[in-house]
Amino acid sequence: MFHRLHATIIAVLFLALFVINTFLVGSVFFGVLLLIMYLGVFGWELGGVVTQNEKAVLRWWLGIWILLSFVLIIITASYYIWAITPTIIHVTILLTPPVLLVAARKTKHHSLFSNAHNLWKEKKHHVPGAVWIVAAATLLLLTLFFSTLSESLVTDAVRSVWERLPGGLFLLFFLATALIFAMLWRGKERSLSLVLLSTLLFAAVSVAAIAFPIGFGFDSFIHKATEMHLAEFGTITPKPFYYIGQYALVLFAHHGFSIPVDLADTFLVPILTALLLPMAWYFAAAHIVRKKSVAMLTLTGLFLVPLSNFIVTTPQGLANLWTLLLILASVPYLLEHEHPRLRVLAIGAMATALIHPIAGIPALLYFMFLSTDPSRTNPRTPTTNRLVRILLIAFASIVLPLSFVINALISGQSLGIDLAALNPLQWFSQLNLTVFFENRFDPLLDLVYLYGLNTMVVLGILAIFAWFEYRKELSRRFRAISLMVMALSINYFILSGAIEFTFLIDYERSNYATRLLPLIGFFLVPYVILALGHLFVNIKTQPVVLRAGALVLLVAVASSSFYMAYPRRDAYENNRGFNVSQSDIDAVHMVDTLSGGKPYLTLANQSVSAAAISEIGFNYFGDLFFYPIPTGGPLYEVFLAMNESPTRETAQQALDLVPQHGDVKRLYFLVNNYWWQAPRIIETAKNTADDWRAVGEDGQVYMFEYIFEY
Repeated sequence: MFHRLHATIIAVLFLALFVINTFLVGSVFFGVLLLIMYLGVFGWELGGVVTQNEKAVLRWWLGIWILLSFVLIIITASYYIWAITPTIIHVTILLTPPVLLVAARKTKHHSLFSNAHNLWKEKKHHVPGAVWIVAAATLLLLTLFFSTLSESLVTDAVRSVWERLPGGLFLLFFLATALIFAMLWRGKERSLSLVLLSTLLFAAVSVAAIAFPIGFGFDSFIHKATEMHLAEFGTITPKPFYYIGQYALVLFAHHGFSIPVDLADTFLVPILTALLLPMAWYFAAAHIVRKKSVAMLTLTGLFLVPLSNFIVTTPQGLANLWTLLLILASVPYLLEHEHPRLRVLAIGAMATALIHPIAGIPALLYFMFLSTDPSRTNPRTPTTNRLVRILLIAFASIVLPLSFVINALISGQSLGIDLAALNPLQWFSQLNLTVFFENRFDPLLDLVYLYGLNTMVVLGILAIFAWFEYRKELSRRFRAISLMVMALSINYFILSGAIEFTFLIDYERSNYATRLLPLIGFFLVPYVILALGHLFVNIKTQPVVLRAGALVLLVAVASSSFYMAYPRRDAYENNRGFNVSQSDIDAVHMVDTLSGGKPYLTLANQSVSAAAISEIGFNYFGDLFFYPIPTGGPLYEVFLAMNESPTRETAQQALDLVPQHGDVKRLYFLVNNYWWQAPRIIETAKNTADDWRAVGEDGQVYMFEYIFEY
């Protein structure tokens, strides 16, 4: 009773502060603190409800994850039934404390305050002075890392984050990684090590969020604009059938805790990755290897996972994170422990499906494989169980290509199907089974790419090794994971060979198939943890030189993963995309000002179009957006034609695409100075346009105005 009184006092305090900040103060700073309190306190309570047999850190992350999944599901349901309004979010937050306190009374776990009190009173573990020195040095290095990053803001157009950021970031990251991995190797002071590792992981995935204040990538601008619209109006027409899960969490932070939409969106995935993934990994590893010191050391394997999925907040990135958390949360169930139960995993799978279908459908299928495992189904109906299992496997192997075909039929998009590509011999001939070995006469870069381009190979080798060593135990317990790897692999080969996404521009047509590769890697993670645990147990008994060499190799892999997580422009790769620059934003505003409030079309590249979405919002003529997106659309084709021949006739073709185009008499053609053959295009357009202007220093963007009178 005394322990529950602590929880009640904290809940009442939170509710009072929440009401004051929401309805009277509206402070962003206090909103952030209240959000931390909300997740920390009530995530703890929910973690104790869903799994009572785990220690603090092993259930805390689970409670936060399930709490956010609940919030996501409730707000998404509200969106489809009505709208996302501040009232819905406020009621959700206000009901969380009483509901969880009632649920927690049926369990015997301590409150967060009581647990902290007990830890303080119990016999303290002696931490050597050297450990404190290493921890202090690590914090200093990470502080210098974030300080250097925040002082190196990028607002001009670049193709790689590494073009403008100082090289000293890599040295700081390398040294911090070395110190943290040394602490993980020691295997003690686990709470301290987890905090430092989470900070290191945040450093790895937050470079774009911190160094690019305007924004990074293309998709994030569209999603932020949608979230801004939803924050103002509560709904959008037509209502999309996906992505709402991410929007729900962003608006939850915005309406519930006064955090600006842009800030909440920018840091959503990087912060949740750093907060939840290390604890979830340790949670799974503690069950798999059953030795805490070894489980801590397997955390170095976090950097084997492709970090590029978590550097920018997009529905795909958030859904990928939720999928990986679902897999890690299911490990106790796979190993036949009681908690978390299937209904808890069902919540996570459902939330993933509401974020993005490409990750959500596999998440739901994985839950179905868990639910229909032969060892846990009704023994009285073996034939029915076997038939359901076979049908489920067959369906899982084609579900994603089938979903694209159905979506194309419903939406009217063009989608090609090449049945000849289903020939297994053709599949095999297209596979690149060679391990990447290449020399560009840059030893450091060669080493980075040796790992970076073979990430899936490394994960596959570790998984095969684990299966071979423990196949008698794993063949039954990890059956659901093996089936998902097989099913996703078949889906990948069908999407990459037999499905032709003709509605996309040529260089984007393989994107959907490529998105399955990280998901396959995620389902290999339990095998990878087992393989790493096995290897580390043996390495720890080897001579000091060999152990030091293994540690250096792990640090090198983590540093390589950090570099490979972001777009690159080096001797190996030449990224084609440019980020949105301040000049792009200035050009968008110039066009809007020159139009004088009259309707207009603009021909520009993706970066400028992203700036227009961010600054102007959604402006359509029928189904035609006033900038040339998507890239597979007819207006983008005219933009490409304009680059070939910037004439008034080509400009007229763009206006002809507008329904009742006589009402639109102005067209603006924007040329970035980095565009291919920009000098030729600019000089030619000067002779055909009615007016032109340059934007930015040295003419970073040229604006050409075409006015037609009918």
